[in-house]
Parts: sequence; structure tokens; C-alpha cells
Amino acid sequence: MSRTLTLLFRRDPSRDHEKGNIRFEGYVPLWPDGRPVAVGLDAFCKHGQRLLGLGKHLAGCTEKLVKLVCLPLSGRDDDLNRIPGYRVRRFFIVRTGSIGRLHFMDGTPTASTFELGQDDPRVIHWIGLNELEDGETQWIDLAAVEVNTAITQRKRLQPA
Repeated sequence: MSRTLTLLFRRDPSRDHEKGNIRFEGYVPLWPDGRPVAVGLDAFCKHGQRLLGLGKHLAGCTEKLVKLVCLPLSGRDDDLNRIPGYRVRRFFIVRTGSIGRLHFMDGTPTASTFELGQDDPRVIHWIGLNELEDGETQWIDLAAVEVNTAITQRKRLQPA
């Protein structure tokens, strides 16, 4: 079953930074009513900006309200979920202690981490970290869509 979370991302150049040769653009994540979200995500690389529709996709605006969609999978080989008109990307999250880190499909770790007891429980539930035991992995498809977009998840592959 898909899990959604609606957040407002406001551009904040003071959070811009580089790590190695990767440039990150800073954003303040807020709830739709403007309250800050307790989460460690405050800057995104070009892949994250594209996925969320930020960066140059803001077209001169300084903020964007998006519905974040997390579609848990039974494994890497499940059919990719499709949401017409939007990017859907496959990741996996690995829990190590109280921290969950997103990884690209090829195994490369991202800078995106979530922490039990630190990040907002709604964010932890959205990404599914609360359902993982230490050392467990969960494959997911992620997307960011307009807030009124209906989401349907593909059926999971049945084991052979």
C-alpha cells in the first residue's frame, strides 16, 4: 500500500553546500501550514531536485507544495510503479541501529538519512523505517506529485 506525505519545500540558499564533487541545493522542509518538519533532509543533489520537482523545475518560485509518495515493494525485481506525468525512482532503505539510509538501485548510498527518535514520526512512518529491524532492507519506489494526484500501486509480484 502506498504511503503519502505532503510537504512544502522552501528554497534556502544558506543550506547550499558541496560534498566531494556533488553540489547540493538547500531547502527548508515545512508542513503545509508552515510549521517546520523535524527531518534531516535540508539539501538535495540534482537527482533529488529532479525527483522532487525542485531546482530549475521551480521556474522562478521559491517554494513548492508536493505530495511525496512511497510505494513499498516485495523486492528489487517488482515491476516499477508508474504515475503518469511524474518521475518514479527505485531505491532501498537500510536500517543500521536507529538510522535508515536511502540507497540508489545500484547500491550507492545517498545523503538522505532518517533517524528514529529524532525525525518526525510521520516521516519515519512514510519511509517505513519504523517497520524495519536493525540490518533489514526495504525496496521502495519514490515519487513527488501534485497534491491532488491519485495514486494506485501496481500489484506485487507473486513468488514463483
